[in-house]
Amino acid sequence: MYLILYNPISRNGANTGVVEKLIKKMKKKNESVKVQSLLEIDDHKAFLASLDPNVKIIIVGGDGTLNRIANQVAEVDKLPEVYLYKAGTGNDFRRSIKKRGKLIRIDQYLTNLPYVTFGDKKRYFLNGVGLGFDGLVCHLVEESRAKKTKTNFYQSVFQALKIYEKVDFELEIDGINHEFKDVWFASIMNSKYFGGGMRVAPKADRESDELQVVIVHGIKKATIALIFPIIYLGWHTKIKGVTILPGKRINVKSVHPTFMQVDGDVVANLSNIQIIK
Repeated sequence: MYLILYNPISRNGANTGVVEKLIKKMKKKNESVKVQSLLEIDDHKAFLASLDPNVKIIIVGGDGTLNRIANQVAEVDKLPEVYLYKAGTGNDFRRSIKKRGKLIRIDQYLTNLPYVTFGDKKRYFLNGVGLGFDGLVCHLVEESRAKKTKTNFYQSVFQALKIYEKVDFELEIDGINHEFKDVWFASIMNSKYFGGGMRVAPKADRESDELQVVIVHGIKKATIALIFPIIYLGWHTKIKGVTILPGKRINVKSVHPTFMQVDGDVVANLSNIQIIK
């Protein structure tokens, strides 16, 4: 039997229609299907433990839904078969998986995840963590959704360009110290993609034991506006002021508090984080 999990209010309710189509497809194949709203599940670990061991789970959603589920089940000893059915808007996780088809198996990617700690909090992530301009852009996107102004990613980028102030970062990567002046953003990537298909870390591989740390620094505002389109192709790596370093243990200190995004979810006013893979 298949159990479909989804968030009915995600994408302003659009996922409900996706689920209905999926149910019809599964029934045409004579598959037994049940549906459960993620909003009705308080304890994901207990919920998984209560399932029949033969149940296969299908998650309908994008990066945000996956991140929330991953943080609930990251420390579960054994997961059932878990599949992802493409929905959502960003889908950077889906892009990084070398499998084709709308329905792909993903339970092997939901364990042994890298995580970021800040203060007394700990968050697992699937795709990446970004600080600075990257975090501010995600904040503006979230803000526009809350206000229902439907500002898209590029509109948020240009809005952020007007208000972002570059900061100095200190990074310790696997015990080696690095200092960067006038930083636009630092992205610590478990996957190649962020921002809906931008190939910010071309060498990142979620099956590797290392993360890719991408620092964009010392670049004029006019140049940074030109960088974003070529990130889709990964060509930004050839530009002076783009530094990429591999690492397993990363400490980041910002001279001034800044925004952080974790798989697109934003945390404000942070100046010190630790990341481990």
